[in-house]
Amino acid sequence: MKRQHFGPYHDSADERPLGAMSNHATPKPHGRSALLDIVQASAYLGCSVRYLRRLIQERRIPFIRLGGQKIRFNVNDLDQWIDAQRVEAKR
Repeated sequence: MKRQHFGPYHDSADERPLGAMSNHATPKPHGRSALLDIVQASAYLGCSVRYLRRLIQERRIPFIRLGGQKIRFNVNDLDQWIDAQRVEAKR
């Protein structure tokens, strides 16, 4: 049987665009939470990559810089950041 080719922008295993969040659990070494790349973090937060890049540039969201250019986000840090954005209703 011939293997189907989905092109350079798709993962041939499951037809998702490259960089899309996986349904598989990411291994967590020594109890640490998973790290997300910018595409995964924007999906997790429900915002665009462009908006997330602006938050990074303005240092308004916690992130991890690996090796100078790679940006990653700790899931626990994102959850805490979301909680800090809460605005109480007026009574």
